Amino acid sequence: MTSRRSPPRRSSGNSAVLAAWLSLAIGAGAALARGDDSVADVGGALHESRGGVAIDWQAGTLGATAGAAADLRMPSVDLARPGAERRAHAAALAKLRSALAALPLGGGRTLDAAGIDRALGRARVVDTQYQSNGGAVVRLEVRFADWIGRSEPAAVTLTASAMPLAAAPVARVGGREISLGAATFHLGAAPPGSHAVAARTDHAGRLVIEGGGQLAAKLADAVALIYLQKVQK
Repeated sequence: MTSRRSPPRRSSGNSAVLAAWLSLAIGAGAALARGDDSVADVGGALHESRGGVAIDWQAGTLGATAGAAADLRMPSVDLARPGAERRAHAAALAKLRSALAALPLGGGRTLDAAGIDRALGRARVVDTQYQSNGGAVVRLEVRFADWIGRSEPAAVTLTASAMPLAAAPVARVGGREISLGAATFHLGAAPPGSHAVAARTDHAGRLVIEGGGQLAAKLADAVALIYLQKVQK
């Protein structure tokens, strides 16, 4: 028997990052309300599992679940649960750390140690289950945007015909090379009124975008929603 605690505890993550991320989620929700099937990819090309961590490229999240048995030396189930919860939390964090270290950002890059620590520091408990014997199972989640150090990243919408999945793609804007802060992906055309910026990919997998220095500055470290027709492997 298990019991579920709800609601999940809130994260103390950066509110500006969360606001930017929510603006993208609202756009996706509007598309769903219009009946746009292009945003649905459950179990498809935009979802994968690595080392026991679920990576959702559409939502821009990594989720890990871990459990811990009760310490049988504790005098009661209630006293055993806090320790089991702490150990399960630590085990889930370890899974996320490994997944973040290997997550492709684009251009052959991966997160540095500071970015990994920043993301893990903003990890959210999305579910906790207590076992009747005092054990615990914890699920943690981090968002791609959680690793961004910039306090107020811009939210932008891009379109591209095809590209590899990359959590923070490299872009060339008017001859200047920059890195997006984070990216999520949706299959299909961008909805009307989204003001999506058109991009193409070059031989190195970089996004090539027409524009000047002002656009390059906006895109640097931005949180991007990228509409694709095809995911390149």
